[in-house]
Amino acid sequence: MPDAQFDPFVPFLKQEARRRRPLFAALFLLGGCAVTSAPKPAVHPAGAASESHSGAQPAAVSVIAAAAPLRRLTNEEYNNTIRDLLGDTSRPADVFPPDEAIGGFENNTVAPITQDLIERYLETAATLAARAITHIDKLAPCPTGSESIACARGFVDAFGRRAYRRPLVDEERAVLLGIFAEKEKQAGYARAIEIVLQAILVSPNFLYRPEPADGRTKARALSGYEVATRLSYFLWASTPDDALLDAAAAGKLSTRQDVERVARRMLAAPRAIEGIRSFHRQWLELRMLTTASKSPVLYPTFTPALQEAMVEETLRFTTHAVLQGGDTVATLLTSKKTFVNADLAKLYGVPAPSGDGFALVDLPASQRAGLLTQAAVMSVLSGVEDTSPILRGKFVREKLLCERIRPPPAGLTILPPPFDPKLTKRARFIQHRADPMCSYCHDTLDPPGFAFEQYDAIGAFRTTEGELLIDVTGELSGTDDVDGPITGALGLAERLNRSKQVRRCVATQWFRAALGRVERADDKNSIDASYQTFARAGFDVRELIIAIVTSDAFRHGGYDGEEPQSELEVKDAPSDLQPQTEKQEKQP
Repeated sequence: MPDAQFDPFVPFLKQEARRRRPLFAALFLLGGCAVTSAPKPAVHPAGAASESHSGAQPAAVSVIAAAAPLRRLTNEEYNNTIRDLLGDTSRPADVFPPDEAIGGFENNTVAPITQDLIERYLETAATLAARAITHIDKLAPCPTGSESIACARGFVDAFGRRAYRRPLVDEERAVLLGIFAEKEKQAGYARAIEIVLQAILVSPNFLYRPEPADGRTKARALSGYEVATRLSYFLWASTPDDALLDAAAAGKLSTRQDVERVARRMLAAPRAIEGIRSFHRQWLELRMLTTASKSPVLYPTFTPALQEAMVEETLRFTTHAVLQGGDTVATLLTSKKTFVNADLAKLYGVPAPSGDGFALVDLPASQRAGLLTQAAVMSVLSGVEDTSPILRGKFVREKLLCERIRPPPAGLTILPPPFDPKLTKRARFIQHRADPMCSYCHDTLDPPGFAFEQYDAIGAFRTTEGELLIDVTGELSGTDDVDGPITGALGLAERLNRSKQVRRCVATQWFRAALGRVERADDKNSIDASYQTFARAGFDVRELIIAIVTSDAFRHGGYDGEEPQSELEVKDAPSDLQPQTEKQEKQP
């Protein structure tokens, strides 16, 4: 736990938290001395801040853009930020409660802070600070003969700017230096710096990414520092570097052209690989595989090493698809190459690469193509003992077609068809679909789901279920533009590859990750413009990313009143408040 001398900072944070947004208040429950002088707002409205703190932000403009949620750093972002701030690679957030993914992405959640998470934040800050202070000469050097308060001020200003992702205001600096001065009298310079570091690491300015509204009914242009923060956590999954903060300070993130220039530099940097991996890890729900279990009797080869290799294959494959350019969607869906190590090579029936690492190999052309047949995806979309056509069909509908599949009504008992060794799973589910309460959902989910039945619960290829031949023929229906017959996962992938709906869905998924929320009605212009750029670029995801970060939605935000409902929110409203579409009325 933090040193007792840390306590005076807690009520200050609590007061500041309540003043900015109610959600902050939940984080700080410890007691302490009252602080009567709270600082000025750390993030100012457009046109109301000094240049040194605003990042030369442009004035408010007539742009429609929805308010952003108050985003807390995700566990992944926390780990990466600590690594980049302190050089600490211990991944402390791995022991935090897992993030909830809303709309498919972890940064979309504004879930309330729990007491457990508060305690972990405090304990982690103490541990990190104690470890960092062992390298005091690197963290906060103070040459012999220097005044310690001057050294502390240098540390607070430099480290605080990186941790808060913008310069400190006078009141914040005064509080931190007050903590330093009091602790230095008791325990010396190094210990005082340690306590200041603890305070910074539990500040809402570090743990959250606030973008407060400015009290206007229209959107405001985000400050340079707010744009820098959005860019960094989207493209790098971590905190801005000094070059990005310097660009914000110099007013070089004020225009669309400015943002494009900086974003292209960021995409060309090695750190962009982390942002691309982060997107696909969340979009494809790969985190679920790290804790998945399979029957050791049925799948004895499903070891932790194989699980790790499955995830790494998909992340290497998707990153390669983005960075090599060209039609990224086509590569993701139809590529006949992937990355394997020895364990995966055995599962896929391909020659193992030399050594213990991964290598790019050709896949069996009649068995696999693209990410839809990769072991990680198939394993995530399966149960402990068997495949799940429902999960696999739902994945296609929601992740690739961006359709909303509503849950069955409350009270409906959902049981899978009983096992019958004389029938394949497909045959059993066909009987199940005869129930009118179940038929609509299953008519939507089953055809694409059963196209994957040649891949078992860990993604191994098969042609029979027991002694029965697997039938993977079917028909895709209910789409905008690719209804028609399909044969197996390869046929489904080829059909999806021809779909404008799929390509627009990919653009929408990237938009959700970038903005930290599901799309709203006011985002239509930004999404349309991003998709058109994506199409003109031959569906190169790098150009889609540039289009999104230069869009009005990404560079603006801030309603002071009620936020507009998203299309998804309207569909999810209670039936007595919102009219249902024909598709919704028929669903069980």
